Amino acid sequence: MIEYEFEDLVLEFTPEGSYTKGYLLVTRGEEGYGASLSIGSPKARKAFMKDARELYPEAFDNDIKLFKALNELAIHATDAARIADAKAEESQAGESEEDPIEVVAENAPEEGSDRYHAAMNLLRSEDVFEEVAKTMRRLGHVGEWSNKKLAFACAVSARAQLPVQPSTHAQSSAGKNYLWDTALSLIPPELIYKRTGFSAKALFRTQMSLKHSVLYIQELAGSEGADFSIRTLQSDNVLKWEATEKQPDGTMANVEYEVEGPCVIIQTTTKNHLHPENETRVVPIYLDETAEQTERITREVLRRAAGKGDVSQNERDALYAAWHDAVRLLEPAELIVPFAERIKVPSTPLRLRRDVPRLLNIIRLVAWVHQHTRDRDEAGRIIATEDDFERAIHMVGDSFARAWKSLTPSEEKIYAAITEHVSANLQKHGFKRSHVEDALEKMKVEISSTVVKDSLRTLASSGFLESDGKRGAAGATYTIAKSANVIGSITLAFHPSMNEKADKTPIDKPNSMDGGDSVHSRPFGYSPDNESEWTNGRKRSGDARPLKRADLWAIPANGRIDGEEEPEGEPELDFEYSEDD
Repeated sequence: MIEYEFEDLVLEFTPEGSYTKGYLLVTRGEEGYGASLSIGSPKARKAFMKDARELYPEAFDNDIKLFKALNELAIHATDAARIADAKAEESQAGESEEDPIEVVAENAPEEGSDRYHAAMNLLRSEDVFEEVAKTMRRLGHVGEWSNKKLAFACAVSARAQLPVQPSTHAQSSAGKNYLWDTALSLIPPELIYKRTGFSAKALFRTQMSLKHSVLYIQELAGSEGADFSIRTLQSDNVLKWEATEKQPDGTMANVEYEVEGPCVIIQTTTKNHLHPENETRVVPIYLDETAEQTERITREVLRRAAGKGDVSQNERDALYAAWHDAVRLLEPAELIVPFAERIKVPSTPLRLRRDVPRLLNIIRLVAWVHQHTRDRDEAGRIIATEDDFERAIHMVGDSFARAWKSLTPSEEKIYAAITEHVSANLQKHGFKRSHVEDALEKMKVEISSTVVKDSLRTLASSGFLESDGKRGAAGATYTIAKSANVIGSITLAFHPSMNEKADKTPIDKPNSMDGGDSVHSRPFGYSPDNESEWTNGRKRSGDARPLKRADLWAIPANGRIDGEEEPEGEPELDFEYSEDD
């Protein structure tokens, strides 16, 4: 029964067969009138009002009051019906949903089988993430070498119980979904849920078993109403929601819903930034929108259309199967980072309070993926190596740097154009978008007018610029408000007694930094150069932009770490595995 009060009217509606059809009793004082009706029908409500007024004219003399009371009751009953229907559908769908962890265990290959050997060949690689990037390249995803690795790392992080939450930013047609479709094709399908969007309360009531799984929301615009539930699940790894609902016996009772994590929620968006509360909970991934990357993609499409380098369906299936089994064979384990106390980080910005634990999780995650080639302590915990630290830094360094400075790649280029090529007089007294576009042209940087316009607005809202807010043909006028933040370096202090081989990783070689940094610690350089990345601690060939002091890490003037050579040629893209272990 649904009870509802409106001023001095008391309405008691008892559903009969459905939430909107039943018996309604309306009382005022000691007088009351009841009848069966469909409360959702305007015609039925008008008939009820007419009969009540005719039979009890003194009690129901106010048509407007009774009309509003019936309308609000109808809305309340309709909402209850929708919630009940949604719950029934989700419960029905949930009956067919198996626990993904159980499915992973059931689908894992048996030890000694051909599938097992193929998977273990991948897991015993010196750099599993490099093999991931090669496989994604073989499947047709070009460029974005570090983003390939980071996307896969995020996707497997929930299974490791070390969730790394990503957000992917790029213009329409830049390839956001293609990156994730390719990365997720290497993850067992039982761990992935794909949705176009979410309503505000849908995630609270979902019957999906999200524990250790990936929830892929293809477009942020389809789930903006669910921002609160998404960030709560990202932070707390659990959602709890209590609602008052009708029970089978007709009584009302509070019902608690719980969605258990950890769960990685993947979101893509054309916006430069997320909601501020959500933004500090994610690792931002910015896609390469340069003309060079567009040329690479176009050239690859044309090459495959000509029948060169295409991958047969049988080969694709073999690649998918090997990686699915590899992920299934990764076992939960505790991890330790023995050098953690030697990691030095800046004291600002404030979001470091979340990013430092996130960085440690990524180091642990890298070690966890390499669990078959890592030592364990007496308690059986996997011991992370300094190579794992280096790989983690190279994987997320650019994302952290941009997040700390609150600048996307396009915003950073535009701000650099303003500070370097717009005259000091205009910077102080006001410049237009046209001045910025001229400055970009001087820098030989191609950015569309739409992106320039949006970036200027964002730079103004974040405090880098001041704007008079004018609209029209001339547009707003801007002035410089503050300088871009100079972010310090993440370093690992040198430990003379560590057991790593001196020639194993360049971290063991002290290197002085600008600004008087100690020679007993060294920073890690990062060059976001698309297909050019780090392989097993060595840098790939390719174009690299020179980093400036405002970047997260300083690198030597020659662009390389001491003692490190820069190999020539394109990365190998072949993927091989044998049936023998």
